[in-house]
Amino acid sequence: MIENILNGFASVFEFGPILGIVVGVIIGIVFGAIPGISAIMAIAIMLPITFYMDPVIGICMLLAVYKAGIYGGSISAILIKTPGAAASFLTAQDGHALTLKGKAGKALDTSLFASVTGEALATLVLILVAAPISVLSLKAGPIEKLFLLIFAYTVIGTMAGKSIPKGLISCCLGMLFAMVGMSNITGATRFTFGITELMSGISFTPMLLGVLVMPEVINVALRRKGQGSEVTIPKSKKPADGRMSLREYLSVFPTILKSTGIGTFIGALPGLGSSTAAFIAYGEARRTTKEPQKYGKGSVEGIAAAESANNAVCGSSLIPMLTLGIPGDDVAALLMGAFLIHGLTPGPMIFYESTEIIYAIFAGFLITDVFLLVIARSGFKFFIKIASLPRFYIFPCVTVFAVVGAYAAGQDMNDVLILIAFTIFGFLMKKVDLNPALFIIGFVLAPFLEQNLDQSLAIVGDQYHLLFAPPIALFFIFLSAVFVLSVVRLRKREASKLHGGVNE
Repeated sequence: MIENILNGFASVFEFGPILGIVVGVIIGIVFGAIPGISAIMAIAIMLPITFYMDPVIGICMLLAVYKAGIYGGSISAILIKTPGAAASFLTAQDGHALTLKGKAGKALDTSLFASVTGEALATLVLILVAAPISVLSLKAGPIEKLFLLIFAYTVIGTMAGKSIPKGLISCCLGMLFAMVGMSNITGATRFTFGITELMSGISFTPMLLGVLVMPEVINVALRRKGQGSEVTIPKSKKPADGRMSLREYLSVFPTILKSTGIGTFIGALPGLGSSTAAFIAYGEARRTTKEPQKYGKGSVEGIAAAESANNAVCGSSLIPMLTLGIPGDDVAALLMGAFLIHGLTPGPMIFYESTEIIYAIFAGFLITDVFLLVIARSGFKFFIKIASLPRFYIFPCVTVFAVVGAYAAGQDMNDVLILIAFTIFGFLMKKVDLNPALFIIGFVLAPFLEQNLDQSLAIVGDQYHLLFAPPIALFFIFLSAVFVLSVVRLRKREASKLHGGVNE
């Protein structure tokens, strides 16, 4: 492993990968800092640009956009109390409180140092555990993989969104659209309705841009709000209020370490995501702190807990994707699509078929943290201006990127029509509170589910009870049932508390 890691660093320390990482970090921070444009939208927009790049350069750039985009959400959260991402909601409470006290510099430093620390530690965990887990997963056959995928769908569908049925419906819709075209297994055509252009299936990139990016543009246009305003930051006369000292960093380091562990664990579980990690870590930090009264009112420790946890998810969410072929969250699903586009199939075999590329990507993922620290720290003033840019400048550019990206994917005008169709579809999904991210995950995983289901049925023939013979299959059935029941109980408990509060 050590030799592979060293070879990976040697591959990344070239002009192309380094330039890709630098560009990715800048774009990620810019997009993350703009309220309304999240890291997942940034990756969706940048994905077509990487088609003609070397896989190491292209994927390292997307991973840099991912990491920097998650961090960038804290900038607008701290300065104008408008989180660029859902995971930055808690950062907005404590960070903006510090800004109003003239301590914006300290809040921004805390967020940056905690983010980079959490990301770096989680990336080290990814590098150390991914290959060993892949060795274990190689022993699983089609039946075990089938029930693993069913478990993944169950977790993702039940843990995301306010409504379990709507989460499952979103996943199922993605699976349905993934079946359009010719089956890779039987060769039969499905849901083409005589349209020959659909024989090859629905193009991933225009569908992705249509479902995730363009509906937000329409929403902003309909609201006609968020035109941007000049951000005025109160300044303290004390120089110490404008930065985080080494002593302060060391004082919150135990919190950062604990929160990073929580974020790493949460990220490795499919479907939970950075928002869950941030809330759990923040709650745990508040429970164990000596000064809980400061939380929500300008706590440096609170910012460190939330930011280190939600950024730790970046690295660990790739663990199930690379080892099992199951994306840990919605962003990992996009990255899984990027891997497939570049000819890399996530799963246990990727460590044997593309060893050099994978460890080069790991090295790039780690180096990204260094560039994120340097670029973000030196460009605070620039990113502050970006956070207050008028939306009527931003979203027309986003629209142009989306249309050009959809066409560039296959250089086919039909892809632009697919973009338009899924823009309407994605807008309607938001209107009825369906989850576009779950739709994407369902779309990406469906071919793997179909393949393993077909192979499993070929193995057991007409003796279907043999599907439940492997102990691992029964284990995943049990886990799926536990997840569903626990989520239902949690929702009932929350509903009873809500009704109790209303009655009082």
